[in-house]
Amino acid sequence: MKRGLRRCALAALGVAVLAIPSAAAFTAAPAPPPAAAPPPVVPGCEQGCETVFTAGLPGGRRLEGLRFRGGSVLAYWEGAKLLDSKQVLGSDGHPYETVTAGLCGAGRCSVAFEYGVHSAAVASVRLDAEITVDTAVEGIVADVRDLNGDGRPDASVRQSTYEPSFALAPLYWETYVQQDDRLVPTGCTTPVQAFEAAPAAPATGPCPTNV
Repeated sequence: MKRGLRRCALAALGVAVLAIPSAAAFTAAPAPPPAAAPPPVVPGCEQGCETVFTAGLPGGRRLEGLRFRGGSVLAYWEGAKLLDSKQVLGSDGHPYETVTAGLCGAGRCSVAFEYGVHSAAVASVRLDAEITVDTAVEGIVADVRDLNGDGRPDASVRQSTYEPSFALAPLYWETYVQQDDRLVPTGCTTPVQAFEAAPAAPATGPCPTNV
């Protein structure tokens, strides 16, 4: 009887031991990583924006041309951090309405816009700690590309001779290259009364003097 009681007692003790949770069960599970904060909203894009262009820059930075209902804005990013945003103003003091293209290189960007009924512009933008607009040239059509192969974004704007009238006048392209933080004119193409693609190289011809 004593041996049987001892066997029963040991069996009960074994069950009790098995019922005790291990120390590992009391160890708290690792906390999930904090959710990444959403990127900041660019001023003007509270109701949403369309991305017209994104230009990558050294150091993980980028410039975006964004279009919203009734306007456009440039956004300058470093990863998910918004460094600066800016609406580019025209010669009349009002923001250009519609961004259409952008090209960056060597720390500078040329950004094309349309505004009004028959107007367009290219703004020369410098990117340091913020967005700085150095110069802007205006016409009736705008184009951005590297015209002279130096890695810097240049500009072309199509102009009208306005004779005998705007609707009937011959048109020509005026080209600009980046020089000393400005868009410097190089010359013009010959005026024509037909469609003419934007120049692929700097124009060097004389420009009409009646404009």
